[in-house]
Amino acid sequence: MRDTDLILKRGDCYKLLAACFYEPDQEMFLGEHLSENLTDLLNACQCPKAAAAASVLQAALTNSDPEELLIEFARLFVGPFELGAPPYGSVYLEENGRLMGDSTLAVQRKYREAGLAQEIKEAPDHIALELEFLHYLCRMEAEALAKNLPEQAEEWAAIEAEFLCRLLRPWVPTFCEKIRQGTATGFYRGLADCLDNFVAEIGLFPAIMPAQQESALANVCRTAL
Repeated sequence: MRDTDLILKRGDCYKLLAACFYEPDQEMFLGEHLSENLTDLLNACQCPKAAAAASVLQAALTNSDPEELLIEFARLFVGPFELGAPPYGSVYLEENGRLMGDSTLAVQRKYREAGLAQEIKEAPDHIALELEFLHYLCRMEAEALAKNLPEQAEEWAAIEAEFLCRLLRPWVPTFCEKIRQGTATGFYRGLADCLDNFVAEIGLFPAIMPAQQESALANVCRTAL
């Protein structure tokens, strides 16, 4: 029997991590207790290394200058010059770092198959969009369970597992390492550690799938590596 509350908490982990890869709003992050909430959620999802990384974000935010955070965000993820850590999956998955390659089209196809139309101009394989998509999948799974539709819930969970392992997990470690190498800012270094560990820990599957499905879906991750 799936734990609906745990599914929603996992989804909220994706959602809060996604928020961190948009233009930073220090006042909002602190006012909404982002670090504390993320730490609690990650602990509930049995991701202790990610939770430990999230716990340092509060101090990093408190000790950061808001303008410096904005500058560092732009330098790492936006430009206009060479990006310190491009936030697009295709940069890491395609030969010669080609944007909008086959991996991007695969991501876009998954969005469409799940009933979503991309209405913003950002590339489909931006880290924030991929994390928000995983949040959506968790909510749909929880909604199916609330309606007593277990087979439909399994389908949403399987989409999450495949997307996580085939389209997100293969590039996140390199992306996070680029962040760590490219910045001395405590917030973004801590965020890189948190995301890196979360994607690794959540991919172990006990928090995602019932025990009887772990073995089959774990193979998805193994073949993706």
